[in-house]
Amino acid sequence: VAVPACSVISAPELRFATDSQLNSLCGHHPPLSRTCIAVALTLHAATMSPEGAALAKYIREQLNGGCNTKLDLCARLPCDDAERSVVALQDINAGELLLRIPVEGCLRGRGDAVATELAARLQLSDAYVATLPTNPPGLETWTPAERALLRGTRLENVSRGDADRAALLVRTRCVHVSEDQVAMVPGVDALNDASGRAAPGTTLKIGACFEMVAERDLSQGEEVTHRYDDVVDAADYLERYGFAPVVTTCSKVFAVEDIVEASQNAGRREVCSTVLAASQGRVCVTPQEPLPDDLLNAVLVCVLQDEEELEELMACTIEDHDEDGRDPAAWSNVDARGLLQQASDVERDLVAAGLARLADNALAAYVLSASAECDPSRVEAARRVRDSERSACIALRAALKDMAWLGAAPASRKRGRDEDPEGA
Repeated sequence: VAVPACSVISAPELRFATDSQLNSLCGHHPPLSRTCIAVALTLHAATMSPEGAALAKYIREQLNGGCNTKLDLCARLPCDDAERSVVALQDINAGELLLRIPVEGCLRGRGDAVATELAARLQLSDAYVATLPTNPPGLETWTPAERALLRGTRLENVSRGDADRAALLVRTRCVHVSEDQVAMVPGVDALNDASGRAAPGTTLKIGACFEMVAERDLSQGEEVTHRYDDVVDAADYLERYGFAPVVTTCSKVFAVEDIVEASQNAGRREVCSTVLAASQGRVCVTPQEPLPDDLLNAVLVCVLQDEEELEELMACTIEDHDEDGRDPAAWSNVDARGLLQQASDVERDLVAAGLARLADNALAAYVLSASAECDPSRVEAARRVRDSERSACIALRAALKDMAWLGAAPASRKRGRDEDPEGA
């Protein structure tokens, strides 16, 4: 059986796991024997931790909520080190209610307001506060040498500054209730992410209460996990939660400055910004999707040789004028391939060269080696972020080997210059 790192082997799987899988799982040095690990898992499955019992009592008595007696919310597993996990003490059937936390019992609101309220709570002592990590993960806690490992990635300049425990706790453990509302939900925030698992173990329902329900049957001794929301790739995980699991989604985000530099035409910064205004000056490339129209349009306006043609193009893509006389969102309706079909061979070559430089510049910026004082787990997290972005850059480079797609009619048409009957 393939056993993902830092997940729990349930009893039926234990006898099929290899020694190397078990020791990799637990990360213990010197390696634990199979008997030791089996005994440890059995003890965890059979015994409620004091912290878990206290938190369950707090949820029932102080919050008027519910906590399934088959759960230990604060189990310490062989692979957890200083962290805690939620573990099934007995077999749990799919559909069973695991947690019910009334909304009024949670800290909720805008993220900064919740952090301020939580900071005050941290000065007191209760069963919930006692379970919160003293040193929550976050890029703010990385050393300069560790931050250097993110050079060239979209996280290079993210989350700099002093680490604030309350703010980090909110960012890494909150539930997103709406676009601008979050909540700290006791018990729910104890569940680890389901990344790399065969399937998540729970579903979260939000109404008058936060209800966590078993999504599938859970075995005695199994860690209960939840699939975190609002994450796309390794960089998203690292920025928000402070760790970067192995994920299959890869992406690279390019900004206006990246595109202008690759086009070697600094004078086109304003028009490039206009093209990308609807996406806040950024465009995302993934290996799984065709090159985005926004990216192709942005590079095209940067390399057009004829200023009059550029002015005409910028004017014809603006239909509904705003108070400033421009509607930046109009570019989101422009079919890039329609424009490129009408471009000259020279212009198409310039677009291809600009895209190639865009990928090459990004690949050259990454730091591929780490100093000895860097935390190994952070070195690995940075590598996963880089690998995700590098895969997208390599895919962009590969797409340029055959430029035949520039002359191919697109499967579906959006508004482009060739749809103007007078210009046909």
